[in-house]
Amino acid sequence: MRHRFWSAAVALVLTPVLSSSVVAGGQALSCYEQATVPAVYRTVHQKVLVQPASSYVVQKPAVYSYRTKRVLVQAERVSYRQTPAVYQTRQSQVLVQPASVGWEYRMIKGRKILCKVQHPAVYRTVSQKVLVQPASKVAVRQPAIYSSVREKVLVQPATSHRVHKPAVYRTVSRQVLVQPAQTVWKPVRVRGCRY
Repeated sequence: MRHRFWSAAVALVLTPVLSSSVVAGGQALSCYEQATVPAVYRTVHQKVLVQPASSYVVQKPAVYSYRTKRVLVQAERVSYRQTPAVYQTRQSQVLVQPASVGWEYRMIKGRKILCKVQHPAVYRTVSQKVLVQPASKVAVRQPAIYSSVREKVLVQPATSHRVHKPAVYRTVSRQVLVQPAQTVWKPVRVRGCRY
């Protein structure tokens, strides 16, 4: 490449001289002709953003379950029932007059005679109401009443988390101009001209 450059430079400097020599009919020392050097390209690989990085929120709903629960419908109650007193009628002999000894006149065979007389005890039957069992209060216990209900229970609360998506890139190839096309003088070997 360097050799071509210097050859072209020499050719440009000597062109007027050579022209005059040729025209003058002198002898050519070296000959050159114009040539086009094509442009030089290089393939460059470049990373291009296709989709930028992003993020979004993912919602996870709460999780529920059902369980059977025993609930109190009515608490235990205690009430009292009155039992009336129980009576019974009993009869008993009551002494009205105790046994005694006294004197009294009696007519025996037409004669009035004073006699010592024993008087037996006098009793009387009396009915009496007797308490057999007094009045009382009896406790009546009513047990608690329960029922089963289905209850909704939270197993896991609702959550949310952010998902990050990285940027997406793609490698693209493109041609980059390293050196543009140019016109140069290159030496030629022709008859009657030295190289």
